[in-house]
Amino acid sequence: MTDRPRGRARQPHPAPAKRPHRQQPRNGKSGRQRPHARTVHDLDPRRAGYETLRRIKPGDLLEPAVADSLRHLGYGPEHAHRVLPMLEDATRFAMLFDHLISHLSSRPPAELDPDVRAALHLFLSWYLLDDPRAAYAHGNAAVNMLSADHKGRGFVNALVRKLGEFVRVEQAATEDYRELAASGARPSLWADRTRLGARRLLVSDRPIFPDPKQDLAAHLSIVGAMPRALVDRLIAQHGPDAATQVAIAGIEKPATWIRPNPMIGSATELAQEWTKRGISAEMVPTPFDSIAIALTGKIGAMTDHPDWSRGGFYVQDYSAQLVAPALQAEHDETILDLCSAPGGKAGHLAELTRDRAKILACDLTEAKIELIQQNIARMGYRSIATVQADAAEVKFPEKFDRVLIDAPCSNSGVLARRVEARHRISNESLRDLHTLQLRILGNAGANLKPGGVILYSVCSVLMEEGPDVVHKFLRTRDDWEVEYENYLLPVPAWHDGGYVARLRAPE
Repeated sequence: MTDRPRGRARQPHPAPAKRPHRQQPRNGKSGRQRPHARTVHDLDPRRAGYETLRRIKPGDLLEPAVADSLRHLGYGPEHAHRVLPMLEDATRFAMLFDHLISHLSSRPPAELDPDVRAALHLFLSWYLLDDPRAAYAHGNAAVNMLSADHKGRGFVNALVRKLGEFVRVEQAATEDYRELAASGARPSLWADRTRLGARRLLVSDRPIFPDPKQDLAAHLSIVGAMPRALVDRLIAQHGPDAATQVAIAGIEKPATWIRPNPMIGSATELAQEWTKRGISAEMVPTPFDSIAIALTGKIGAMTDHPDWSRGGFYVQDYSAQLVAPALQAEHDETILDLCSAPGGKAGHLAELTRDRAKILACDLTEAKIELIQQNIARMGYRSIATVQADAAEVKFPEKFDRVLIDAPCSNSGVLARRVEARHRISNESLRDLHTLQLRILGNAGANLKPGGVILYSVCSVLMEEGPDVVHKFLRTRDDWEVEYENYLLPVPAWHDGGYVARLRAPE
């Protein structure tokens, strides 16, 4: 692969369109034939990915954006799984990709035409995370995403050739992130390479990243592909070692976690069934005397498992499985679950109370209520009712024994799964979330019986969304007690992170 000056870069052009052959009707009359229905084989996932990436804004949810692009191209949302992985890669590593582009482009990435930037980001996701051996083919595909008369075709063509020579992909040794986290040790960082997840390293022949020993925040912001405001907070609140762990956790795919339904079967039987299918299934004890199952490797469709349709298990990350048990609900109590969608924690409460409590699951929109109801139906719970309501405003005529809040948050503890969330984190967004979280917590108190319990949780590891909200709430109330409080930092390639606190009101 040779490099050419930008002005002389060879521009591949699409083949001229062929005129369609018109079949003569049997009745001898001329006329346009009805086209055949489009099939899945007609879909070009790269085209759908490009059409999505070029029009979305940083932080936009990917799934609805992909569904819109597929609809525009004449396909249904059932094909989204063929498009989402490349978009998740391009979104997760957007800041890293911009850093690579900035080394070779005379124009800052932020000033590039959106079509050009989208094509370059997709090239890097294909080259670095799909098949590094096909750099030239990936480059041609990226150029051909642009229209034939687009002025940026030559620029893209030249830059993808340079990028293909500027960095390469190498296999890394297996890292025991769990052991590093347990010992409090920091994973290695380098100025000439960085992790891409799944034992892949992006490598350059010279230092291209800030020296992590001189400016750790600048380094983590690029290699962890996170806003600088988030990195600065992580270092200030948790220290450099924990901040590094969180940054790497945001790019390493965690295990798939299963919560066994004890009303249907045992965790041992469930794990054995996965093992029979050739999938690694590790049974992990939780602090609340339950078992979570971690699945690693290629899993396939969850719906193929015989226990799926009968509600034998629920897919829920390890950190999320620690929330409902911390409420310590009893069989005959009334429980309010605010911000409930998709209903995983309400379902967990039903299992913990043997389906004998009275649980009311709330959320803001009709679509979220429908999602909760679908999960209730599959799992077979009878103790959960649903209502569409605003968690910050709704007042019920009857008070509840316990209230569970899984509050809206920045998702800073689950960036490996919520890849677009990193682009929504800013000083302003955190202030707005803090205000909303405090309103929801205050409204939970208004719906609580005297002596009742509130469990507040967020899938964030930032102080302003966890302890700061709880203790600001407590400063305006006398005799409330914090019974339990816990931070769980995400562990790379293992599980997500979050915060939980249990509060008891005075009698």
